[in-house]
Amino acid sequence: MAENCEGGGKATICVFFALPHILDSGAEGRNKYRDIMTSASKAVRGMSFQFMWFEGGAQPDLETTLELTFGFPAVAAYSVDKGVYTVHRSSFTEKNLRQFLTGITTGKQGTYKVSSVPEIKTVEPWDGKDGVPFEEEVWWDDDDFGDDTDSTGDEF
Repeated sequence: MAENCEGGGKATICVFFALPHILDSGAEGRNKYRDIMTSASKAVRGMSFQFMWFEGGAQPDLETTLELTFGFPAVAAYSVDKGVYTVHRSSFTEKNLRQFLTGITTGKQGTYKVSSVPEIKTVEPWDGKDGVPFEEEVWWDDDDFGDDTDSTGDEF
């Protein structure tokens, strides 16, 4: 995070986009979210913003620190220099994200102190494809529960 969020004398604001898990949105849905992010970020082009996205649930320390615990997609902006953050609390649309970003530049967004600098985990980059559901191993067998036709026992 240091290489992207610490401006080296220049105040930089990092905007984090937590997107839904790939199995929830698929590649098409994820790309739509990314298109919205790209379009909205043009509202602050040329300003000291850095934009990053990650899969919701993959960065638990960051999500907890920035209070991104209400579902995905979610957005927060973080100023390392000032030690504060703000959370986008509206729907994930280009218009609302533009308002959020310009609100940061005009001081209209309320901020909160960061209790500790969040740890960012290194994860595998997204391959651009749909996710593959994992198969859970079945730990039980129907024979383990007896025969449904057994009428010798008491019924509830």
